[in-house]
Amino acid sequence: MTALEYLPLALLDGVVSGLMLALVALGLSLAFGVMRIVNLAHGEFYMMGAATCLLAVRGGLGFWAGLFAAALLGGALAVLVDVSVLRRLEYGLAPTIIATFGILLVLQQVALAVIGPAPSSVEPPLSFLLSLWGISYSGYKLLVAAASLGAALAVWLMIRSSELGLKMRAVQQNRGLAEALGIDSGRVMTVGFVVSGVLAGLAGAMTAPIRQVHFLMGLDALIWSFLVVVVGGVGRVGGTVAAAVGIGLLESFTALLLPPTLSRVLSLALVLAYVAVRRLV
Repeated sequence: MTALEYLPLALLDGVVSGLMLALVALGLSLAFGVMRIVNLAHGEFYMMGAATCLLAVRGGLGFWAGLFAAALLGGALAVLVDVSVLRRLEYGLAPTIIATFGILLVLQQVALAVIGPAPSSVEPPLSFLLSLWGISYSGYKLLVAAASLGAALAVWLMIRSSELGLKMRAVQQNRGLAEALGIDSGRVMTVGFVVSGVLAGLAGAMTAPIRQVHFLMGLDALIWSFLVVVVGGVGRVGGTVAAAVGIGLLESFTALLLPPTLSRVLSLALVLAYVAVRRLV
């Protein structure tokens, strides 16, 4: 078959892959885009979610128990990091970057000790194919893509319509004034960061049956998540989803003509070039 004949499959796979990337980036979009917390350990929260799901499946508890445990672990890690580290640093930019980078390294070593250095796979809880436009495609991937859209809508509604979202935006824009109006800024930042951690843990568990689980997978997730948030617009959930889908389509279409590794490198280079040019314009 020619590359043109694979175009419908590339289009579908690009959209689905982009939505899965959006699911990974949503937590960072909330932490960095709305609350301005530069969490370099976000990818490791994602990785720990995937590792937790893997361990649950290995232990006979099943995927759904692993999904629930991954969400709890993501939230627990966020509470621990926020209360013990970030709050003491008063969320300062440079100290937060250094501290979360250290946490990144610690979590990598914990995962290495627990799941080992070899990549592992997780069986999907639902294994079926759907026929779309004459293309047989993984039903589980489509479910994860739909879950990503649902999560994005929930986060958008939380930011725009809930009391928590209003307080988060108030604290981000003027923390002193928000506290003068009676808003507990520390509590708001902690709750927002916990939601970000839960989203990262869920993303790791949900994508574990699709990607290989290993202790370094968080680095790739962190890089692409930051790019998605920056390209989509800081603090814009809709922009995050659109940017993720655009990057997914870019990588899918370049994969029609190039080997997978070279396609990924080219996609990354093009996205970085776009970010650099947009900053200059």
